[in-house]
Amino acid sequence: MQFKILVVGKLRNEFIKAGVNEYLKRLLPFINIKIEFLPSFSELPEKMALLKEEEIILKNIKNNEFIIILDKNGEKLSSEEFSNKLFKLTTLNPQITFVIGGIYGVSENIKKSSKFLLSLSPMTFTHEFALLILLEQIYRAFKINRNEPYHY
Repeated sequence: MQFKILVVGKLRNEFIKAGVNEYLKRLLPFINIKIEFLPSFSELPEKMALLKEEEIILKNIKNNEFIIILDKNGEKLSSEEFSNKLFKLTTLNPQITFVIGGIYGVSENIKKSSKFLLSLSPMTFTHEFALLILLEQIYRAFKINRNEPYHY
């Protein structure tokens, strides 16, 4: 089982970098997880930016990957539901790839190529916060799946 997270944009905030590193460290015993930061084209008009980002995202996705797009209009799951969904998916798909879009989200083509749209919240988050929240929820999913306490 392997997870990959594609993120359009860079991590700029030190406190988020620290949080991301903390959750990556916590996830080490459970899973091989890789984060790839892709260029953002936020300086371009929305349609052009989405097309350029789409091209780069598609270059970083292989055919055998199960794609989950983070999108505010995606399916809203509790932590327990997310854990159940994630572990059902991993039994059938050894490679799960999450995609976090840039300031405009992801193109409709990317959404259509995905197998699942996931909402972290009806609220909109920066790509940095979305990454941190996603990592925390993946970690929580492993703890739930193993019937281990989460809070420390």
